[in-house]
Amino acid sequence: MVNKVNGGDVVKDVEGIFSRRSWSLVDDLQELSLGDSNAFIGEWKGIKALHINKAGAAAFINSEFYLESFRIQAFVAIPEAVGFIGLAFGARDSANYELIYLSPGYTKGNGEIQYDPVMNGSTTWQIYNGPSYVSYTHYNVGDWVKFTIDVDRHSAKVYIGEDTSIPQLVISKLQHGEVFGKIGVWGYLPAYIRDLSIEEIPSIPSTLNERNKDQFVNEWLVSESYFSNSQPDQLHEWTKTSTEENGTLNINRLYTSEKDKSVQIKSTLTLSEEAMSTVSFGFSDEVRIWINEEEVYRGVCMWDPPERDGRIRPDHVCIPITWRSGVNTIRAEITSKETVFGWGFCLKTGIQLLN
Repeated sequence: MVNKVNGGDVVKDVEGIFSRRSWSLVDDLQELSLGDSNAFIGEWKGIKALHINKAGAAAFINSEFYLESFRIQAFVAIPEAVGFIGLAFGARDSANYELIYLSPGYTKGNGEIQYDPVMNGSTTWQIYNGPSYVSYTHYNVGDWVKFTIDVDRHSAKVYIGEDTSIPQLVISKLQHGEVFGKIGVWGYLPAYIRDLSIEEIPSIPSTLNERNKDQFVNEWLVSESYFSNSQPDQLHEWTKTSTEENGTLNINRLYTSEKDKSVQIKSTLTLSEEAMSTVSFGFSDEVRIWINEEEVYRGVCMWDPPERDGRIRPDHVCIPITWRSGVNTIRAEITSKETVFGWGFCLKTGIQLLN
């Protein structure tokens, strides 16, 4: 049984329960809230589609969806060697939603799938990197290809192409929690998308990733935010915050990323005797670090392709540290410069921690 509802095709099963809804994105453009995407109807390889050509903006279907398990699917094309096209879902609002996108990558035929939840208006791919969030798939620039995501409350499986038997990326923990809300499309640089659909599917539970405890400092106190040219004499408000499962402290969860906005973070390490270790850490975008109130590092890590992608990796910098017996303090100031891509910090002490 097929019904038309607000311009979109709605397919129901024999009992009249929601099963599938679809939008061409060409004939039913009025069903989209375009926001800042500047999307318009274009054509690629003789096929009409929605053309997105603005940095990091999403367009959402007006309806909200409350399904425990569902499949979202569309056909996408990226006409140039650099470009990104994605599907958004579980949107709380235009600044907070789950996002997974496809890009051609830097090698011919070697595309990249990236999980990139948008938080407080900023993408976070520099925070969520590694095999739990990024994978590679065959994709030739300019090809039309089917893009499928199967979602089950807290997890997602991604397929590129016609074969949906083996996922090419599995996200075991979606960062916004249960994925109720709006769905939509997202693009960065020229890209095309058409024939979007959402379909209810059987539950597909997966195992959640546990938080990485491999010598990471996983609990931090985070200060109120301030701008680097107006740092207060004293910081009064500190929020206890845990790292992500990959050991990275995600500042985007707490504050909107703005140019030259800073926070300070602090933690302590208590040892029974003096010890030496190699401390390793990663960050985005700018950091200063103090151990026992002595400054040991300052630096910048930002997106500067193709040499640097700005991703937060725990082995980005390694320095030797002598720890004293008793309580040791770790403090860092983290400053946002790019305002997008992710704002955070991770640190491994080189000493086995009980956290």
